[in-house]
Formats: sequence, C-alpha cells, structure tokens
Amino acid sequence: MISGSLLLNIKKTKSISYTWKQRIPRVVIPFILWSIISPIVVGIYAHSLSAHNVAASVKMMLYQPTSPTLWFMYPLIGIYILSPIIRTFVESANREMLWYVTLIWLVTNSLLPSLANVMPKNWVDALTIYPVAQFYLVGGFTGYFILGYLLTKIDIHELSNIWLWIVALVAGFAGNYVSEVFPKIFDAFNGYYVTSIFIPIMSVAAFILLQKWGERINSTGVIRTFEFLSPLVFGIYLIHNLLILYMEPWFMSVLPFGGLAATFIRYIAVAAASTLIIWIISLIPGLNYLLTGSRKK
Repeated sequence: MISGSLLLNIKKTKSISYTWKQRIPRVVIPFILWSIISPIVVGIYAHSLSAHNVAASVKMMLYQPTSPTLWFMYPLIGIYILSPIIRTFVESANREMLWYVTLIWLVTNSLLPSLANVMPKNWVDALTIYPVAQFYLVGGFTGYFILGYLLTKIDIHELSNIWLWIVALVAGFAGNYVSEVFPKIFDAFNGYYVTSIFIPIMSVAAFILLQKWGERINSTGVIRTFEFLSPLVFGIYLIHNLLILYMEPWFMSVLPFGGLAATFIRYIAVAAASTLIIWIISLIPGLNYLLTGSRKK
C-alpha cells in the first residue's frame, strides 16, 4: 500500500526504461545476494554448511525463498515489473474506476475466500470462484498496491481517529481469533495476507492513521530520523531474520522473564543490531548498493 501510494504518484513510474534500469535492479540485486547469503548463514548456524546445500537452495530460488522472510520479495518484484502498466491505468482512471477495481479485488480475492474458509464444507465450493474466471488478474498484492494509491486521492481529514483506531483494533483481534479457530486459512505462500478480509480492513485504518499523523509532523528531529532510516529500511528487512536466528536463543536463555516484555526486548535488540550493521554497510561504496539497493552517500 505504501509502495502504491508513492510509486503510482510518480510520473517516471510509467517509464519502462526507468523501471528496468533503475527501480528493478535496486530490489532484485540485493534480493539475489541475500538469497545466497541466507543459506550460507543458516548452514553455519546448523553446522550443515556445504556447497551442495547452498546450491540446491539457490537453484530453487524462483520457486521458493531461501529464507522464510524473503517471501515478500516475490510479490514486490512482480508489482515493480507491472508498475508501468498500473501507472498508465491509474493515470487515466477516474476515482469511480479505481473504486471499481478495488472492490472487485476485495470481493473476489478476500471476502469470498474468507467466507469459504469459515463456512461448513458443503458451502466451500459454492463460495469458490472457478479459476478460469481470471479474477486473479486483479488480485493478489496488486490490489493493495492500487488501494494505497486510491487512499491518497480521497479526503481523509473528516475521518475520526478514534473510529479508525477502533476499526484497526477490532479487525486485528477478530482476524487473529478467526485464524486460530480456522488455521486452514494460512498457507505456505502467505496468501493469508490477501484472503483474510480482516487484513485489508485493518490495513486501511492503520494506513489512514499513519497518513494523518505524517501530515502533522513538523519536528526537524523526527524528519531527520526518518531521512536517516529511509535508505536503511530495505537492508534491515533483508538481514533481520538472520540476526533473529542467533539472537533469539540467547535472549531466551538469558532473560529471567518471558511474555510480552521479553518479546519486545528481543524485537528492539534485533532492530537495533540490524540498523547498526546495515548503517555500517551503507558507508561502504559499492557494497551499499549491492546489499541494500541504496545509492545514498
């Protein structure tokens, strides 16, 4: 949604040349390198490192990620490739057309699959659309991409912050409850993030709250903090799972308490370590671009 709100509002997104020469390499090159680094680090951790194991993992990279958290790269790269087409569409589409596409996506890719997963078995087929209907062409994460852009074109200032918080929290807790009661809505390819109707509802409310908050930021310190973190975020995402691998067991054995407090302490520690390492990498010319996609000096 954030990518859609930013990229689809930029004219050069329409350029196929710019997309393939500038934008796609900045995500694909770090993705490939971290996809090679990940099985190496995991192999060292598990004392099973071998050229054969690493090669076997990398060979299947198109089919499945070499590290679980890298699943997000697949829809992201796909959306980047499609972005010139989508930008051309949204540029000429009026708001009614954008709502139309978004509602098709929401009903066919989220609402009906969600209902099918919680209804009795004899109702599943009645709520499942025959695949050759081709509704997946407006489905998947492309719907979130267009939705993020659409939310930048509507007036959000009349929306109550209190109600947005209520919607976000209710959808979040309800979605979590349903996913516990009906675990089959999860799948190996993270389609859950599309199919659960609670997630787009929660995401829209949270997105608008963040958008409204962002518009009110006047603090130079906050702005500089975001400017500092912005070129590091992608690298932090790519490395954080490897740090969890090593840091999680240590914290589990050292902390004298558990629960939510322990979870937050581990989260903060991993976030801080990831930020520090990627910041150091960002200071090394060449390596910065290869591992983080950033050219910022």
